[in-house]
Amino acid sequence: MLSLDNAFSDEEFFAFIRRIEDRLGVLPDPFTFCCEPKLDGLAVSILYVNGKLTQAATRGDGVTGEDITANIRTIRNIPLQLRTATPPARLEVRGEVFMPHDGFERLNNHALEHGEKTFANPRNAAAGSLRQLDPQVTYHRPVNVECLRHRHCRRCGITEHPL
Repeated sequence: MLSLDNAFSDEEFFAFIRRIEDRLGVLPDPFTFCCEPKLDGLAVSILYVNGKLTQAATRGDGVTGEDITANIRTIRNIPLQLRTATPPARLEVRGEVFMPHDGFERLNNHALEHGEKTFANPRNAAAGSLRQLDPQVTYHRPVNVECLRHRHCRRCGITEHPL
């Protein structure tokens, strides 16, 4: 999994468009964009084999990710088994693990009440939650996964961002 660069100004955004146009050459049609809210969390890849969640990893260094399978299994909105009679042989789902702001506030308030260390921001809290040695700690944290795309599933019939 690679990382995306940020564009904070119109100038940076249009420079990005020019780089794409330079690489692709002349295009018959103008670009179509799909925009999504920015989730500030940790990128993850979740692998299902024959419908069963078998592995989950972070981006890591871009080549080798951290194995977070045990902790991903504790996140309530991630199915351990795909709910279909005929699951694909292999399905990779990519997404972002994040902590909603209200959950972050509750977590930090609880830490303060118990004299524990607080997190600087929701992203650090989400990342720290995935890196726990004890999956039960992750289970009790208010983290979620937003699934954004899939790979390795030609017969799934799932379309991405239909326009």
